[in-house]
Amino acid sequence: MKKKIILTTVLLTIILLSGCQKSDSSQIQQMTNENLSEEQIDKDFDREEESPKTETEHSEETKESPSSEPQTAQPSQAENTESDFSLENLSDRVFYFSSGAGAWSTELFINGDGTFRGIFHDTDMGDIGENYPNGTLYFCEFTGRFDGPEKIDEFTYKLRLASIEYKYEPEKEEIIDGVRNIYSTAYGLDDGEEFYLYLPGAKLAELPEEYLRWVGYYNLESTTETELPYYGLYNVNMEQGFSSYVYEEQSLLERIEMEISFAEERDTELRARLQEAASQADLKMTSEELFQTWDNVLNVVWKLLESELDDDTMEALRTEEREWIAFKEAEVEAAGEVYELGTLRPLVEADKAAELTKERVYELKKYAE
Repeated sequence: MKKKIILTTVLLTIILLSGCQKSDSSQIQQMTNENLSEEQIDKDFDREEESPKTETEHSEETKESPSSEPQTAQPSQAENTESDFSLENLSDRVFYFSSGAGAWSTELFINGDGTFRGIFHDTDMGDIGENYPNGTLYFCEFTGRFDGPEKIDEFTYKLRLASIEYKYEPEKEEIIDGVRNIYSTAYGLDDGEEFYLYLPGAKLAELPEEYLRWVGYYNLESTTETELPYYGLYNVNMEQGFSSYVYEEQSLLERIEMEISFAEERDTELRARLQEAASQADLKMTSEELFQTWDNVLNVVWKLLESELDDDTMEALRTEEREWIAFKEAEVEAAGEVYELGTLRPLVEADKAAELTKERVYELKKYAE
């Protein structure tokens, strides 16, 4: 399993710079970590909106993989005991609900008194118009309060959503710096009333299948793990699940390397799936997913660089990126032309696009070294 999260306040600031908020970026920047999947390369990136399917699969391993080394710190035995558990145990955690690398996500911080704060964001840089050539951003900043916890069993507590407020009125739209901002509600908390809080050590086999899928446990027979390695939050009404991690700030290079590590893991899985594909449709879908994995990471890496590189460097990088996009499109088209209108053409083009995009990710990484 792989769980992807970038715990840093910088990327959220970026969202705001690309149009998310106007002058409130510093405030939000303090309240959230980063896990943005946007691409705003220069307003030229084309990207599909990823569905909440596979990459949330990155769930648990992230606690134990690159991002999770600092985050993996497993809670002590005392944390799992009835007498010692309280919401204070969550004060250093961020709860994360997402479709995966480079896509939408909700980040949630829960305080010891049950109050919480967080953000949701999603981007579609291909959704452009005359007044918003830089794409569309869905965003919300929210606060609220949970009532509880009420003990259900040794590893399960019940929370009730007492209130939630939004800084910006949901469905309101405005254009900022060429980006259409659509303010939304908090996906994962939407329509939630009752939530289960799972403690580290909860038996995976006893947790709801819907929760397990959201955090990356698609098939318990394929993993040697038997217990949840982190705190989990489950929206019972909507059957949606959050994983959690210890908040840990990282350097630009560390964040980029972590993003790449998740993509490499996903790349390995998808290439194995290609070998086992039983139909042309499976091949096509998996090939496209492989490209999307690297395209999403490219967008995230770009935003990370944009958040820290100086203006002159970014301007030069934008020019370079435009040239690369033109090169990639030409190469992909050339690879596909060999098959004209044959059924293999989409597969070949997606594979070529994934190959070139992966190479570009590693090239951009050098700017953080």
